Amino acid sequence: GGSTGTGSTGTGTGTTGTGPTATGGGAGGPSNKTLNDTSHCVSGRQFSPSLFFYAPPCVKGVPGMSLPNNGGATYQGVSGTTIEIVNYVSDYGAEVDQILKAQGLYYNASQAAVWNKTYVNFINSHYQLWGRKIHIDTIEGNCRTVPPDYQCLIGDMDKTVAKYHPYAVIWDTTVCSECFAELSRLHVVNLGGFGFSDAFHAANAPYSWDAGESSTRIEQEFADWWCHQMTSQGGSGRTAIYAGTQNPAENFTKKPRVLGVVSTNDPDNQNTVQNVLFPLLKKTCGENVGNHYYFYAQNINTAAQQSQTAEERMNTPSNPATSVLCLCDPVAPQFGLNAYANNNYWPESILATDQSMDFDTTGQTYSSKDTSQDHLACPTPQRGCGFDGAVGLATSDPQTSVNATDAVKVYRAQTHQNGLPTSAQTLSIFWDIWSMLGAMIENTGPDLTPQRMAGAAPSMGFIGGGQSGRPLRGFARNYYSWVQDAGVVYWNKNKPSAYNGVPGHWVPIEGRFTLGRFSTMKQPPAPTAANRR
Repeated sequence: GGSTGTGSTGTGTGTTGTGPTATGGGAGGPSNKTLNDTSHCVSGRQFSPSLFFYAPPCVKGVPGMSLPNNGGATYQGVSGTTIEIVNYVSDYGAEVDQILKAQGLYYNASQAAVWNKTYVNFINSHYQLWGRKIHIDTIEGNCRTVPPDYQCLIGDMDKTVAKYHPYAVIWDTTVCSECFAELSRLHVVNLGGFGFSDAFHAANAPYSWDAGESSTRIEQEFADWWCHQMTSQGGSGRTAIYAGTQNPAENFTKKPRVLGVVSTNDPDNQNTVQNVLFPLLKKTCGENVGNHYYFYAQNINTAAQQSQTAEERMNTPSNPATSVLCLCDPVAPQFGLNAYANNNYWPESILATDQSMDFDTTGQTYSSKDTSQDHLACPTPQRGCGFDGAVGLATSDPQTSVNATDAVKVYRAQTHQNGLPTSAQTLSIFWDIWSMLGAMIENTGPDLTPQRMAGAAPSMGFIGGGQSGRPLRGFARNYYSWVQDAGVVYWNKNKPSAYNGVPGHWVPIEGRFTLGRFSTMKQPPAPTAANRR
């Protein structure tokens, strides 16, 4: 993976800069006073960080100003006045949609169109876009996405580009790395694909970007954390203290840890697990996963059967995995945890997520304080849920009240309304993507091309990390994922979430760390499941 550069420790203050300059001032153009205006800036940022923690560095020039000599049509989808962006929205099918609704992650094309319009209007009026305004087309896909119909989806990418000729395509999804590779092949900037590797982004540069953390980085961080705080290798004396105790004949809490790994069979995901994570675990602390791994197809129709197979791969007759890392989309654990409970298998649930498993609303669908009603991930709630003792690494923002999230604050500032759209969690994902793209376009200057955008991205500096409690965001050279660190967390099913007031909350412990900065501990400072009050 790429280095996080000199800003890797994070200060929480961010860096400032004047940004690229335009010549301007010609006939009918803005005056020098307009071009040099910084009255909109707050504390060295383009607008107040109290509205958006990651507000980009201050850039001279009145936001939204005209700039007749900005170079005009510098790239496909770019004119002297407009930047064309497409948001592709897919339907995952009724079963998956039902789970996503419970997790606060569901949306459809009509909802997305409202969110997109709001955020585009905010960017057009607050970011320096060098005389241009973003124009967004929100379109509904025509293809089955779960399981991915690759031929249809890749064809849809081709049709979208042929019809709209966009500068960039946004598709918020964890499936189909091949679809994003196709957009890159067509030389279209693409964003919204979560959990792809550094190697994938580099191979598809300068078009492929991720507003979260790459799968490479989260797996490197996991190996770092696991080897310093969790492994039983090297005579550490550690045991699987976060495992469930429901099966006395197979109680792992006093046994040395044996790691198992579950992930998707998307070619990029699978290659990264096998070629980055497994060798790194072995090299760093002698951890050998052996045959305790399973790569699942993102197919709701075979999810139950696949989860049964995964359980058999983990819970082997001899030397079963005591601890299972799920590098998963938010839907898959529902079925995996169901299979484990039904087979009386209670390993430690280990987290290392860049795909929103670390949202409180997601965890609340895996584990519940309410024992009167079963649900898919917890079929026997009277005995407890397999996720009750979960611990691991989170990359998302710490879970706060809805009103305190950047996405909601910006949404309300633009709409001047207190009402909120449904799926406010998804709103955060949308704003992360839009704010990253807006900042990169602003930072590029008038001559907008993907190559120039990539080349300029590191000059934005790093914001967050360290003592700020927020993710460290920024771009090192030749690096295409925005988030650079992870925090250690544990799941507490009893603690009400600040987000929605419902019991179930990810509790941050230790802080946030970049690679190589996890402390060596006997065990992470997380209570066992029975002691999480």
